[in-house]
Amino acid sequence: MTATPPPLPRFDQGLLALLLVTGFVFSAPEVIPIVAIVAGVSALRPETSPVPRLITLLVENRFGADAVESLRTDGYPPPWRAAAALLAGVLAVGTLVLLVGDAGAAWAFGLPAAGLAALASVGGICVGCQLHARRAKRR
Repeated sequence: MTATPPPLPRFDQGLLALLLVTGFVFSAPEVIPIVAIVAGVSALRPETSPVPRLITLLVENRFGADAVESLRTDGYPPPWRAAAALLAGVLAVGTLVLLVGDAGAAWAFGLPAAGLAALASVGGICVGCQLHARRAKRR
C-alpha cells in the first residue's frame, strides 16, 4: 500500500473497474478487450492513455493550469504502472478466451480484474504495487 496514492492512477483503475462491471451487467463481453488495451496503454505509456488525459483536461478546464501541474507531478509512478500491467495481463487472457468463443469463461478473468482495479482505486490496496515492491526488493 502506498502512503499517498496519486489521483490519476486511482481514478484510472476505478473507471476501468466500473467499465468491466457495467459490461458484465449488460452482457457486453467486448468491453474486456477494450479495457485490456486501455490498461496496457496506461502501463506502457501513461502520458498517452485516454483516462489520465481526460482527467487532466477536465481539471484544467475547471481549476486551471496550476492544478494540472500538481497532477502531472504526482503522475503515474512505476508501482501503479505495474498494477495496470497486471490488469492488462489478466484481461489479455480473458480476451483470448473470448476469441475462442466462450463469453462466460472470459468473465472468469474480467470480474477478478474488476475486483483488483476497484480494490486499488477505492481501498488503496494495490496488488500490482505490492508485486512491484517485492520484485524491486529481490534486485
